[in-house]
Amino acid sequence: MPLDTQHWRFVGTVATAGTLSAWLDGIHALGNSATYADGSTRTPGSGTAWIWNRQQVSGVTECVFGSMPYANPLNIRYTIAGSSSARSYTILSPDTALTSNSLVCSMNRGVASPVGSWFDAAGLYGAGSSGYWRFGRSVLTVYDRVSLYECEEQCMIVQSVSSTGATSIGGLFSLDPRDTGSPAAETDGRRWGMFCTGGTSNTGATGNFEYFPAAAVGMFSHGTGAHVGHCGIFAVGSNTILPVARMLTPGGSTAMNTGISTPNGKLPYSEDIPFNQANSTVHGVWRGIAYTRKAICLTSWADGATVNGYFVGASTSSAGDGVLLLRN
Repeated sequence: MPLDTQHWRFVGTVATAGTLSAWLDGIHALGNSATYADGSTRTPGSGTAWIWNRQQVSGVTECVFGSMPYANPLNIRYTIAGSSSARSYTILSPDTALTSNSLVCSMNRGVASPVGSWFDAAGLYGAGSSGYWRFGRSVLTVYDRVSLYECEEQCMIVQSVSSTGATSIGGLFSLDPRDTGSPAAETDGRRWGMFCTGGTSNTGATGNFEYFPAAAVGMFSHGTGAHVGHCGIFAVGSNTILPVARMLTPGGSTAMNTGISTPNGKLPYSEDIPFNQANSTVHGVWRGIAYTRKAICLTSWADGATVNGYFVGASTSSAGDGVLLLRN
């Protein structure tokens, strides 16, 4: 039986000063907003609204961490961190640690509240931490905007450059395993994962954000090179990360292009995209996320005045590959 429907919402976009701390403060500000981008009420910890906190060192923000409004019995958490100062932290293969000027992300389970610093060997949540992957490109690439999307059990964060449209994207997601019991599902009936597009360059010029080789950037797949796009889920009952990938490979420019529609002119999309490990084991399908035609990141899909979803993908200035987050 399918899990609960997810209802994605767009919190908003804020300008940042192009530094790590300013960018992290931007997430914190959005995460504590009392309204969504459409003006509707947002109450952190209720409905679809996540709770976001931050960790500072000498008054400078180095880490933001979020918890979902869903009363998750596994205490799943999501963390993004980075510093201009040299920090040592536990990195996940195949990435290699960059001690400064790099954003990293992790997910956590089993521990409800932080027990140390984000750069402790055991991570922010101690025994519950997954370790970090590179979230996006170095802060030396001046991302001057940050945007936040969220739903009951998932979140997605977009770095973007206003002058070029370039993006880096990451977040926490849950899969519906369409199965029950270990090793197919956690005790809450889900599979929990995180993804990041990594530190390789994506200018948005080609827009082929979902179509990528092992050593390039992409969404919801796991490149074998260091600092590229990664995607993984917790092994059931463990904080070990299993690399996974969505099984749809759009094929770059041969994917659903911008003009494709249904006979009635509606937007075509598909939600039931499976995630597999090493082309041998399917672990679940997307929840409230869909593959669709090429579109501009940070725009919405609407029928008349009714917004039905949001596009997140390669570029904020030209149509490219990405995903559709459904309001449902």
